[in-house]
Amino acid sequence: MWRVLYTGQRPQHENIALDQIMLELRAQDKIPNTIRFLQFKPECVLIGYHQSVEQEVRLEYVQREGIEVGRRITGGGAIYFDETQIGWEIIADKNSFGENISFEELTAKICNAVAKGLQKLGIPAQFRPRNDIEVEGRKISGTGGVFEGKAFLYQGTILMDFNVERMLKSLQIPVEKLTSKGIKSAEDRVEWVKRYLGRMPEKEEVFSAILEGLSEELGIQYQWGELTEEEKRLLEERKEYYRSPEWVYEVKRSSSEPELLFGIYRCLGGTFRVSAKVDPDRKLLEQVIINGDFFVEPKRLIYDLEAYLKHTPLQDVERRIREFFKDRQWEGLNLTVDDIVSAVMFPLTKIEGLELGMEKKTLNDIIGSIGGGLIENLKKAKVMLLPYCAKPRWCDYRHLDDCGECGGCTVGDAYRLAYQKGMIPITITSFELLRDTLKWCAENGYTYVGHCCYEFYEKRYEIFQKASKEGAKGVLFNIVGTTCYSLGVEEEEKAYHGEFTVELDLIKDALVKSLSVKEDEKVSERVQRKHFDFSPFFKDFVPSYYKKPKAVPTPEEDRTRTALQKEVFLGDATIDGKTVSYETAFEVLAEWLRSAKKPTVVVGPLLLWDWQEEELNQKAKALRELIDRIGKLQVKVLPDYRPKLKKYDPSVEMDPPNPHESILHDQNDLTILVGVHCYRTDFVIRLLRKHTPTKVVALCGLYGHPEAHLSTSFTDAEKLLKFLSLWKG
Repeated sequence: MWRVLYTGQRPQHENIALDQIMLELRAQDKIPNTIRFLQFKPECVLIGYHQSVEQEVRLEYVQREGIEVGRRITGGGAIYFDETQIGWEIIADKNSFGENISFEELTAKICNAVAKGLQKLGIPAQFRPRNDIEVEGRKISGTGGVFEGKAFLYQGTILMDFNVERMLKSLQIPVEKLTSKGIKSAEDRVEWVKRYLGRMPEKEEVFSAILEGLSEELGIQYQWGELTEEEKRLLEERKEYYRSPEWVYEVKRSSSEPELLFGIYRCLGGTFRVSAKVDPDRKLLEQVIINGDFFVEPKRLIYDLEAYLKHTPLQDVERRIREFFKDRQWEGLNLTVDDIVSAVMFPLTKIEGLELGMEKKTLNDIIGSIGGGLIENLKKAKVMLLPYCAKPRWCDYRHLDDCGECGGCTVGDAYRLAYQKGMIPITITSFELLRDTLKWCAENGYTYVGHCCYEFYEKRYEIFQKASKEGAKGVLFNIVGTTCYSLGVEEEEKAYHGEFTVELDLIKDALVKSLSVKEDEKVSERVQRKHFDFSPFFKDFVPSYYKKPKAVPTPEEDRTRTALQKEVFLGDATIDGKTVSYETAFEVLAEWLRSAKKPTVVVGPLLLWDWQEEELNQKAKALRELIDRIGKLQVKVLPDYRPKLKKYDPSVEMDPPNPHESILHDQNDLTILVGVHCYRTDFVIRLLRKHTPTKVVALCGLYGHPEAHLSTSFTDAEKLLKFLSLWKG
């Protein structure tokens, strides 16, 4: 007969203490198999057993808001509990579910049983590997477990009523999820009982449903019970330990000693954060420390591996790891020995930096070498990626992918070094540009050298690994200064929108020494555009308050990344992603213009400025003729891509990070983009389609934009005039 407990609303440290106590007592056969329901008061965040608090929790926010921080005895990732959520646990003999049952099999059995219980509440829940319970694709319960001897503890949550914004702000979540739209997106990925049922059931109703599901699916009988006297005694003895810094913070077992090499590795089974202490003279791994959100059994497996690898010659590390696991009984949820090998080996590649003249204490200036050895990747490097936030706030090039090389910052030094080494430097001004540039590198087989902070690398890990698998290997260097991640939620959000105003710095010494392995190359003269002015065809549309900057985006910004757009090319034109002829597209566009109440055309830098290029001048002239002939078009300009920080008139100008604001301001129902750089056009289309009801048309000079409602490719003056000949008003 199984025992069922509801231990009420308790502080996180008491619930965690009870988890460990019950697991130990069950392993000693001192308590029966138990099902426990629990709640937390006050609200809290709990990190997994192998995780670091600082890396998972926004401490400034939770401390300010009175949210407790604790550490579970199970693996897995950080989670947030408000006071409404219900926790469920099974503490039992492993053989209760069959001899030699694996962790994955046990997970599936228990999650299917809990899902069946939720179905009895009218919620169509299903088990979703690796360890979630979902409702119509939305997560309602995360789960995880741990073994001790023949006993196991398996636990999960039931989201009853849920404050998604508070959860996102408590945990180290990528900043785009902290915007109002990001919060809405997160809500769409999560389900909770009150929202689905339209009511908040009593907790006893939830308990009863879950128990029925467990009983029917697992074939168990149960009765309600109480904590034993021994459990109560042990709780009083131990509960303070589980709120102590020794448990919550020190168990993370990480260090900031300069001789430690840091590395991050992520796989299907979770994230590994590895610190390695190396003696470079003897080429010896003295110590390794492994943290992360993975599930392994037995729980101390990682500690045993760390001990086994002490004082291992570097050339033998991989062999020793495989030797450790060869005859050992262990289980990892979606983990393989190859994953653990890759996690441990990743930071060790940094030791090659010593051969480049770097000091041991500066090796962590290198975040890591992706897809190959450090020196090998540096020798092959063709592209240099620079962060816009390392340019001064006063710089007109801060939000351009180019640089004036004035000598005012380390980015200019990096541009000159790149040209000296025959590399292509690009300033990354947005996440979208990073994604497209890495895709371009992969398509051309280019290796890159990039710069970012460790926090950015961890949050964008997948995009770098995906690029590596597709052919873009690289080396990432750290940047110095106060990053947006260390300044809190508000500054992270500004950075995502291109409005982060703090200046960071590149580590010039590390970059120079690393690229010493590349020979200098004679670089052909680049196109210099020192003198530019507004196109005579659009001067009257430029806002009176607009101050001409020292630099604006040139045609080269599209031409150097033409390969980025090739794969989207579907033909002459597209309507809702389907290929059509130019004639069909122009006929549809003409009909849309005739029926539109407030159509607008957005004139971008390629046409707004006079580049002294005949083809662009002719296209600008044709566009002006089209605007004058049609008559009803409102004209808005996009002269450059610097954030306006709300200091602009949305009736005449578009703010690059927030293009939807100007369209919503005038309720434009048709928006035609002409002369906007392709990488920025993609960004504008996505935001307009997401936040406005406007139809979006892209008259592109290159390969087109199928994400628009209508798009034409290679749209020159001749095609604009052809459209004009079809216009009948």
